[in-house]
Amino acid sequence: MAKVTPPLVQKPTQPNLPELRRLLNHYPIPAHPFIYDYGTAGFRYDHKLLPPVLVRMGILASLRSASSDGEQVGIMITASHNPEEDNGVKLADSNGGMMAAQWEVTATSLANNRSVDAVLSSLSASNLMQKPKIVHIGIDTRIHSRPLAQRAVRAALAMGATVIDHGFVTTPQLHWSVMRSNPHNISGIAIGGGAGGLEREYLEGMAGAYISLIRTKNFPGALTKRQLLVDCACGIGGLKVPILNSILRRCEEEGGTWWMMEGKYDALVHLVSVNVPGDGPLNENCGAEFVQKQQRVPTIFTERQQQNSDEQYVASIDGDADRIVFHYKENDNRNNQASLRLLDGDKIAVLLALFLQEELVSLAKAVPDASNVSCGVVQTAYANGSSTYYLKNTVKTKVAIAKTGVKYVHAAAHSQFDIGIYFEANGHGTVLFGPKFYQILALAEQHLLYAPKDNRSTIAWQRLRVLPRLINQAVGDALSDLLLVDAILFLKGWTLQTWNSLYADIPSRQCKVRVKDRSIVTTNENETMATSPPSLQPALDSAIASLLSQSSLSLTSGDAPPRTFVRPSGTENVVRVYAEAATQRDADILASEAAAIVYTLCDGVGTIPNLIVDSKL
Repeated sequence: MAKVTPPLVQKPTQPNLPELRRLLNHYPIPAHPFIYDYGTAGFRYDHKLLPPVLVRMGILASLRSASSDGEQVGIMITASHNPEEDNGVKLADSNGGMMAAQWEVTATSLANNRSVDAVLSSLSASNLMQKPKIVHIGIDTRIHSRPLAQRAVRAALAMGATVIDHGFVTTPQLHWSVMRSNPHNISGIAIGGGAGGLEREYLEGMAGAYISLIRTKNFPGALTKRQLLVDCACGIGGLKVPILNSILRRCEEEGGTWWMMEGKYDALVHLVSVNVPGDGPLNENCGAEFVQKQQRVPTIFTERQQQNSDEQYVASIDGDADRIVFHYKENDNRNNQASLRLLDGDKIAVLLALFLQEELVSLAKAVPDASNVSCGVVQTAYANGSSTYYLKNTVKTKVAIAKTGVKYVHAAAHSQFDIGIYFEANGHGTVLFGPKFYQILALAEQHLLYAPKDNRSTIAWQRLRVLPRLINQAVGDALSDLLLVDAILFLKGWTLQTWNSLYADIPSRQCKVRVKDRSIVTTNENETMATSPPSLQPALDSAIASLLSQSSLSLTSGDAPPRTFVRPSGTENVVRVYAEAATQRDADILASEAAAIVYTLCDGVGTIPNLIVDSKL
């Protein structure tokens, strides 16, 4: 089995202000007008710009822990799907989720405070300095992640914090470890025993829940070996997927597979890792971000797979393993060439909603109160219209639209539904379970504990009760989502092709328009409508009407209408444009028209994007 290592615990003595002064002076903030910004992904820049930030985030994380009477918090060093020369830092709150909004403001202020004396004076006057503090820290596989982490570790120790150094971990694993280490914040989640936050507990708990879910299938079906090729983006997932696979293989040897049919059948999927650290450049021409955005098959850098690239069951995760998409290749009859078929976050959300709705309906036959559990999907404006239409009209589930960004969709899923599913199209997402869900599980146990095991309501209860152990309740988790999707496909007897046939995506196009000042563009809360400039939304509506009047294709009752929306970027001085229509050419025309409207009404600079000729996704 691949090596699993416990975290290194470093205990401090007392707060050491002279050491903090030395660190702050040694790693000064760049001169004006440079400003650090804590975005939805934390601080993310070229790694050479980050040492001052890491010192200050070691201070901030310690203060955050002290402010909650020693609840444990986390620091993750990663730039996720960004190029290898970039890096970043994001903080995890004590519930395992993203840092509270008011502390993001504090983080930005501290990161840009160039006065060492002012920082130290504030710390000296704070009553938090003598309170207990515990900070977890983890890194991805970038060569500069460890040196950056050491800046944060030294600052946290100088603050008087205990530091739990996990070394190489995925981002979701670090968030899970923080959540696990504050058990009073975990409502209703049954997590296995052992020391909090250890990698073995994280991976074995996930694998055990997956096996429990697989075991609810009464008959295995076809005699075959199931193998999933996992493109790890040459990142941290390439260190964890082999461990996860070895756990599954060990469970088989110890009886985790309950049917073998003379060795001809294997219920537990075999995970074949490619693009692991050292095989190629991080995130370059591989990984979830590349596959989803470029709509192209990933390059397989792993030498043993270069001659075997026609797999039909493939998943790609990103550099820090918090995103996942599935894909396969299919021959195009028009040119007899293989084309990528992508199952992105929208398709994952539909699959999970179908599964959960079916299980709730089955459970409600024995436990009527289960019909009162609200199950819904949170999407952003970027979700493909076909997925929204399918969810509302076929799955018959509620759909909420939230502002773009993980923290917004996570909050909406938590607050609006008893079972909240959220997935962004990029493959980041999870399922959150609220108090009512756990109450129904307890009620179901009273009704079904001694019922026949092959009773459909009993099976539904067995399936639903293991999900909180399999699905990461802190953040989106590619490894958790990988096992969940595989288990559902297995239980349904589906292939990726079957899943993909549920609905066809509407052709879409994205582009961006450079403007003098993106702040003049504002939108409604979920970013589906522009609110300023006042003439912008009416002009976009007119472009949609014009397309409908000129299009050679007529809409049927099952078609989603064309749409376009614009929103200011959160990271650069551009306005982003999204358009959908019945054909790719119409989507290109609508996006080009919307871009021209933005350019004219919002002080565009440079050239106007024209996408009509180039229809390459």
